[in-house]
Parts: sequence; C-alpha cells; structure tokens
Amino acid sequence: MLRLIHNQVGLNALLVDDLDDGLPNKEVHRMGSTADPKAYKRDGYANEPKQKAYIPRVKPGEPTIQGYIDLNETDRVTRSAGGGKIAGLQRAGLISVVSFSPSDLATPTVATADLGNPGADDLTISGTGFISLTPDVTSVILTGTAAITLTSSQITTGGGTVSDTSIFIPAALIPGVALATTFAAVRADGKTSTPAVALT
Repeated sequence: MLRLIHNQVGLNALLVDDLDDGLPNKEVHRMGSTADPKAYKRDGYANEPKQKAYIPRVKPGEPTIQGYIDLNETDRVTRSAGGGKIAGLQRAGLISVVSFSPSDLATPTVATADLGNPGADDLTISGTGFISLTPDVTSVILTGTAAITLTSSQITTGGGTVSDTSIFIPAALIPGVALATTFAAVRADGKTSTPAVALT
C-alpha cells in the first residue's frame, strides 16, 4: 500500500484525481451498468461525477498530525506514482509517499510493563507493534498513580528508547509512578493496546 502524506501547512486539502480504483473505500459495485457490470459506485453515473479523492491537511481529530490517505497499489495508483498526479505532487514537495504493508498497522500489544528495569524506577515495556507509520506518533499512556502520556519523541529526548518490541522510559520522565496502582498502554497508528497492563 501507499500512504500519501500532506506536507504543506498553509494549503488546504490536496486533490488527487487519477486514483479512482486505488481507494480502499471503492468496494460497492454499481448495479445496472451495461458498459461495465463491475463498475464501482465511486466511478459516478451518467449524471453524477466521480467521487473526488483529497489528502486532508491534518489527520481528522488530531490537528497536530499531518493529514494522509492510504491507497491500495492498483495499476492506476502505480502509474500515478510513477509519472502521474502522485509523482507530480511529490516532485513539487506537496506530499510525501510511504510504502507499507497492511500488517504495519497492527494494533499494538503490551506483554509486560516492568518497573525498576533496568534501573530503579525505570520502566521497560515489552510487546509488539509499537512503531507508528509516519506521520502517526507512538505514545505511552500511564493511568492510575502519577498518570501521564508520553510521545515517542518525549521519550527519546529524555534518554529513553522506542522500538517495535520494546520501550524504555527513564525514571526521570515518570516521577511518582507507583507499582501497584499504575497501568500501561501503548498507542500506535491511532490504535491503543487493550487491556492496559499493570506494572510489575
């Protein structure tokens, strides 16, 4: 799949008009078409134009994250990325293009949240699916005593590390966290691990 990411702060949504068959929402066949019985509803009807595809300026509901759309890599999308509208927008610096597989968007899973590892009051979280696909941001959510949410950049700037299977948070970033009354969850690609795991 391809992710088209909006790069411009001052512009509104960007129109991409040569993708018709690449959008994941193109799933409903248009009934009664004699020219093409497998035509899709978003292709439009005789008196109805095709549905337009836009890359939003920001992610809906999260105004600090750049907007994007995800596309299936169909023939038309591949042609657009090679020399059509996608390639033109990318050359102009208006968008970034990231290639990924659907498994990259799996919901994160927390296996353990070990307080006191490797040092006193440090926290090491183990599991899978912790890395977010650009431009989404990974964050750790601690609830209970000394509740706090830390983004991946806050963690790494503070001396911690974030990988797809492990997150290390130094004690200085989580003062007052109590072992018995704190729970950890990880949010990646807009999905939050459930249930929250008690610190051990």
